[in-house]
Amino acid sequence: MSSRTDKNPGNGPVLGGRYQLISQIGVGGMAVVWQAYDTVLARTVAVKVLAGHSADDPQSRERIRAEAQAAAVLSHPNIAQVYDYGEAESGGALIPYVVMELVRGGTLQRRLSEGPVLPRYAMRLTAEIAAALAAAHAEGLAHRDIKPGNVMLAPTGAKVVDFGIAAAIRPPGSGTDDFEVFGTPAYLAPERLLHDAVEPASDVYALGVLLYRLLAGHSPWTSETTTQMLTAHIYLEPAPLEQMPQVPPYVTALCNRCLAKDPTERPSAREAAALLAHAAGLQVVTDEPPAQPAAIVDTEPSVLIRALGSPPPPPPPADAEPAAVPSPPAGDDPGSARRIRPVLAVVAVVLLMAVAVSVWLLRPTDETAAESAPRFGSTGAPAPSRGATDPPPGASPAPATTAPGDPAAGPTATTTTTAGQQPANAISPGDPAAPPPPPPSPGATPRTPAPEPTATTTTPPAEPVERTLSSSAGSVRATCPEAGTAQILSWTATKPYKVTQGDKDPGPSPAVSFKHGNKQVTMTVTCSGGVPSAS
Repeated sequence: MSSRTDKNPGNGPVLGGRYQLISQIGVGGMAVVWQAYDTVLARTVAVKVLAGHSADDPQSRERIRAEAQAAAVLSHPNIAQVYDYGEAESGGALIPYVVMELVRGGTLQRRLSEGPVLPRYAMRLTAEIAAALAAAHAEGLAHRDIKPGNVMLAPTGAKVVDFGIAAAIRPPGSGTDDFEVFGTPAYLAPERLLHDAVEPASDVYALGVLLYRLLAGHSPWTSETTTQMLTAHIYLEPAPLEQMPQVPPYVTALCNRCLAKDPTERPSAREAAALLAHAAGLQVVTDEPPAQPAAIVDTEPSVLIRALGSPPPPPPPADAEPAAVPSPPAGDDPGSARRIRPVLAVVAVVLLMAVAVSVWLLRPTDETAAESAPRFGSTGAPAPSRGATDPPPGASPAPATTAPGDPAAGPTATTTTTAGQQPANAISPGDPAAPPPPPPSPGATPRTPAPEPTATTTTPPAEPVERTLSSSAGSVRATCPEAGTAQILSWTATKPYKVTQGDKDPGPSPAVSFKHGNKQVTMTVTCSGGVPSAS
């Protein structure tokens, strides 16, 4: 929130002849954020200045400019507003900077480090975040890095910040083929890792991960490495969020829907905002013109949901049962914003991405950018840290939660690789357990038991077992239609690999070949005991 009451400090360096720097309030891997004073409009602002090697990197310079342009078109109470963009001279070079709203409060990441939040507060925060996403999606933008570190807790509510990697919404196959994925591993949707689409549904997936963590207090996966985390997003089905006290069933169902692996099965940000707002007791306000002017000003807390040509879906009643939804995945792990580059033979299953830090969030513990920040002049003392917004008073205590069970892992697959490739383990769901036999029907027992007639019964043939088998270059879906015969039903290549040859006809050992440059991986499928495996 900006303030017009601060007095002009009159000492620090001035950027663009207008913005007087006061003190550093945040440091990230690529930028330093200053509290500054706008000498023209007499208000306190935040100024984000590119720092370190990023100041000389053309790609970083273009990204901070794109951030300013993307956020400048958005006007919403739950999005930190961008005021200006400029370039300042420092040591003979021009350093880009962005002037934005100064949010009085800490990040959600810092608040979570202090302990869990109450369910009602969690639903309120995510309702406001969803409303911000709906506004961005209405303007054709996807944020692509929703996480606790990019949510500020202002006295007026949640504020989404950092549109540094936001992009225009586009379908798969229409973007640049640079094989880079920008974002934070713990919140990356499966489609973000498999193709170059920029979809609103990917933001909704990240929202679902965040909602799961706020309500359950933990991630639905146990991931010790980035590789495991990325693998989980694509293949592992975690236990759905369990129903808990003080959380309406439709919110539990909403969270599970947000985490569906298929983007088409997720709700829109607009729908999520409406349902979460209803659960949190917020008044839903749209920017559609009312039929009649309001006679009384309503002072209840509210959330603004942008109009998209149709009113938001009506919230279900408090005692409504959740709709039947498919079993969804979820994932969460604290992490910084990263640019994930494919490095072959590193990531399990289908991912070939090692993570190189490309941080746009403001991390107070990162001293690299601070030490190499542009020198515009003397700086003031560091600003004291501000406390995070506390949950609303009178809220109910947080419920006890139960950790979900570990997802089951299926059979493993090995691959024949060339050029130093390492195969990865395949993951597939286990076979369902056989149902218990029905109880015997009640009836009278004959006095003289007669010999039971013998009957010859034939057991119907079992359905062929299907498995998804994976390697570092791609995955295949295979089955065993009959003894000694394998069949590949489908295959998917992992970027940057391409499929060069594939056998779909049944046979003793059909194969699929993936190639990238001079590196080739061939997966040969065989059957043993009716179960397919790859070698």
